[in-house]
Amino acid sequence: MALGVSGFLVMLPSVSDACQPVARPSASPSAVARAIEPGSDVLIIGDSYTAGRGSSDGEHGWAQDLVADRGWDAKIDGIPGTGYVNTGRPRTSRYAYEARVAKQHALHPDLVIVQGSQNDWDAAPSTLRSAVTTTLTLAKEQWPDAVVVAVGPSAPEPRAESTASISDMVSAGARAAGVPYLDALGDRWFTSANSPGYAAEDGEHLNDAGYAYLADRIGAALDTMAAAPAGQQCA
Repeated sequence: MALGVSGFLVMLPSVSDACQPVARPSASPSAVARAIEPGSDVLIIGDSYTAGRGSSDGEHGWAQDLVADRGWDAKIDGIPGTGYVNTGRPRTSRYAYEARVAKQHALHPDLVIVQGSQNDWDAAPSTLRSAVTTTLTLAKEQWPDAVVVAVGPSAPEPRAESTASISDMVSAGARAAGVPYLDALGDRWFTSANSPGYAAEDGEHLNDAGYAYLADRIGAALDTMAAAPAGQQCA
């Protein structure tokens, strides 16, 4: 897969808390380790954070940083304003995450990361939870050999606190789909202390340093999943 960007620019336990025995099968540590190796084929679908809005050039976010750091062969599909329910300015269902997962059916990724949902602030909780489950289940069925991971809202403070209900619904949807959830809000990746240095001027997005930091946190969470003791699952 070629590195590219389509446009500009979720209560499960966090990965740090979720590496516990679970009833629903999820990605094994060995599968995660293989999926995050250098040279792996990776698909990343997300919103303006994935597209890089707020960065110095407006199009270099956490996804681009993480892909470069890990040496992945990646398709990066970031469209601002979108989510599991929200279709962004185009106002057509083909921009919601489920449709974009389906559109990439010809790919053969080792790792699929679905990021975001803070744009789904106006969706009814049950609608959002259902859309998350449907989208992530489709990804697992479409790519049965891939590791699928969901990354929740990851805004800087004080914006982060307003995404709590969204994070609850996306985490619940991820659990229903049997997909690991990286909980940026619950794990307090962004705090009142570090947010001023990581927030873009609009206070809604991240700057270059913020995206680099977010890439490091997501990468570290994936490493934790890959290093989980035998008999434990992260989901």
